[in-house]
Formats: sequence, C-alpha cells, structure tokens
Amino acid sequence: MRALLMRRIHPSVSATAARISLCFLLTSSAYLAWTYHCMDLFPSRAAEAVTLIAGYLFQAMGNGLHMVLLRRCKERAGENSLLPVYSRAVTVLHLICLFPAVLGGAVPAVLFFGAMLNLCCGWIAGDYLYALTDRVRAEDRAVTVSCGYSIAILGSWLLSLIGRQTGSPVSVLIITCVLLTGALLLLIHSEHAGAAEAEETDGERIGSGYIRRIPPGTDLRQYLVTAGCLVLLFSLVNNIGFGFPSADLQNGIHLEFTRLFYAAGLLAAGLLNDRSRRSGALCAVIALVVPFVTLSLQGESIYPGIFWALNYFTFGFYTTYRLILFSDIAAETGLLFLSGCGLMIGRIGDAAGESLNLLLAEHTSVLVVLAAVLYAASMLLFFHSRQDQQAQESRSEDSEPDRFDRFSGRHDLSAREREVLRLLLEEKTNTEIADILCVTESTVKYHIHNLLRKTGCSNRVTLLSAYAEDSHT
Repeated sequence: MRALLMRRIHPSVSATAARISLCFLLTSSAYLAWTYHCMDLFPSRAAEAVTLIAGYLFQAMGNGLHMVLLRRCKERAGENSLLPVYSRAVTVLHLICLFPAVLGGAVPAVLFFGAMLNLCCGWIAGDYLYALTDRVRAEDRAVTVSCGYSIAILGSWLLSLIGRQTGSPVSVLIITCVLLTGALLLLIHSEHAGAAEAEETDGERIGSGYIRRIPPGTDLRQYLVTAGCLVLLFSLVNNIGFGFPSADLQNGIHLEFTRLFYAAGLLAAGLLNDRSRRSGALCAVIALVVPFVTLSLQGESIYPGIFWALNYFTFGFYTTYRLILFSDIAAETGLLFLSGCGLMIGRIGDAAGESLNLLLAEHTSVLVVLAAVLYAASMLLFFHSRQDQQAQESRSEDSEPDRFDRFSGRHDLSAREREVLRLLLEEKTNTEIADILCVTESTVKYHIHNLLRKTGCSNRVTLLSAYAEDSHT
C-alpha cells in the first residue's frame, strides 16, 4: 500500500479508477441483489445454475455485444459518435430491469429481467475496460482497475451494513442504484464532450506504454488464441475447484464481508502486475492451486468461511490477470475493441466450470482429477507460451534505437519531428513536450500534425500503434 501511495498518479488514473468503481459498484450491487432474490425463489443448486451459469453467460453476451458495436462505431463514424448513445441507453435499461429482477414474485419475470440485467452488466464492464485501455498508461493499468474494484467492494460492504441497520436492505440498494445510474449518465455525457474536445486538438491520448506483451515477429492471431485459451483454462479450474456455493450463504456466510478479501487480493495483484507483468502472471498460475486444494478438502470439518476468504483473495490475482492481459494486447495492437475480451472469455469459462461443478457435485474424486488435468494443461500452455515469447525476443536483432531510426527514416521525419516522436513514445503530454523542448504548445501541435500527416495516422493513438507494428515486422 505504501508503494501505491508513493507512486506518481497521472490524472487519468484517478479519473478512470473512479469510473470503474462507480460502474462496478452499480453492477455488482444489482447482481448480488438478484442473486439473493433467486436464492429465495429456487433451491440452492437451481439458484447457482441461474446466477452463476446463465447470469455469467449473459454478462459475456453483453461484453461481446459491446465489442462488436465498438468496432463498428470506430469503422463507420468514429469512436465517439454512437457509442455514448448506446452506453446511456444500456445504463437506463439496467436500472429499469433492476426493479422486476429484484422485486418480482413471478419466476418468469425474475429470470427474463435478470438476464437483461446481466446483459447490461456485461456492456457496462466492456465500457470501462475500453476506457481503461484507451486512457491509462500500461504501467498504471493494473493498479487502476484493482483500486476501482476494491473501492466498489468496500462500498458494497458498507451498503450491506447500512441495509442491515435500517432493516430495509432492498430499499437502500434501489436508492443507491438510482443515484449511481444518474452519476454514470452524467459521467458518460461529460466524457463524451471531453473526448470530442480532444479530437479537435490532436487526439491526445495516453493508452499505450512501454510494457510490451507481444514480441517482434509474433503471429498475432496465434498469440490471441493462446491468450484466450489461458483465460478459459484458468476460469475452468477456478470454478471447478470452488464454485462459491450458495448453500454456504444460507448457512451464515456473509458474502459482502468475505469479498473484502477479494479487494485485498486485487490490490496486491495490481501492484505486482504494474511492477512486473511476468510476476503477476506467474502468481495467477500459482493462485489456481487454492481452488484445487479447496476441492480436495471438501467434506473436512473446516469452517467454510476460511475457504471463501482464501479463494476470494487468490481470485483477485486471476481477475487482474485476465483483465490486464487483453487490455495490454488491445492497446499495443491498436485493436481497442479487444479490451474486454479477457472478461468475456473468463465469464464463459466461469459458467462452464460452474456447470461441471454442479453436474459432478456427487463425484468429488472425478472433479479433483478433472481439475488436476486442467490445471496441468494451464501450466503447460502458460510456460510454453512464455518460452515462445522469449525465443521470439531473442531472435529479434533490432535494438530500440535501430527501430526508431528505421521508422523515422521511412517516413522522412525531420530532427525536430524525431524529438517530438521520441517524447510521444515516452507518454509525454503536449505541455510536457513544450517544456522539454522550450517551445510553445502550438509549435508542438504543429510538429504532431506533421508527424501524423507523414505517417498517415489520424491521431497519436494510431501513430503509436503504427510504430509498435513497425517494430514487430
């Protein structure tokens, strides 16, 4: 925590963390309320099938829908044209669906509006992951998302305390969701206005960074398939081992309190990942041992709360890994619509793992063997991919200065334009570049305009992406 406080915080970090916190508090509060309502309507296993399988699948669908529309909006009319309109509509729809999903007494209505609620949750998650990728430097992304999630989890716990004290937890939830929805609508509107203003200048953004996941010469399609398989396998192992059984909640486990351990794991994983992506990924692999051990100890006389706390803590490492993995890939390749792909694949894996957990609940030995096989496959794929990356990096003979000179020479950049490009690659803003070069900001914008014209790029995001792609060839 001390390291987190001592870091130099870029304005985009605090703003994006606040947005993530707002969105995650809204969606997680609604999802948990719907989960509790389903537990009152259905037996425990049926409730888990509805909330942890169907609910997760609809979240994945919402995330996928956001990815598709994001790509189409950017291709047809610019990324800031229709997407905010869709986001506002989905945010309002989320609030509308909340009431019948949480308060309804008819099972079909609870199921239908619960499905729509989760669809909206997936969209909202895709929205803030896109903002994370587009606006936050690579070296700050993990801390940004982990802080946003952790603050929301703390807020959810405080709301549960207020609900118990007042005796009206549902009323507290609905009032909170209404307020959060209004705040989110205002935020989307203000961000859209700010984005339009940025486009009128020079499209200044800071989403890329020096953290590189994809080594030069890598087949991008194969890399994406490997990354997706890793996330899917991790999700399967985690949910086969520990499916967060709703029966424990009916026997006294306080969900909001145990999620505080999730917040602690997220913060630890965020700091570790921004210090070293490799160390963060390795810890995510190691953390998968915990649900496997939990499954092996099933039936022992151990207080279930210990399993919940331990699994939630280690789940923070895996959650951070799957979010940051595709966020980095999206920023590095310029394919920003992929920013939520890790969450989408993860939710599909969560649902599949929970399905196996429920189907084989009476056959613990089979589940243990299956979890062990999938965990071994995860480790083999992970370390094989690491070896491939190291081999690709070792085969790359170009140094960074050589790549920079090659790119600059190819586009006939002047000496001053090269200086500006080098500072852009260091994530400097226009003001910082002007101070370093002892020129005015208008002069900096003039040189950036020439850079974009010579390289055929529309803004600095595409310029940095073009540079990264050139370095990989």
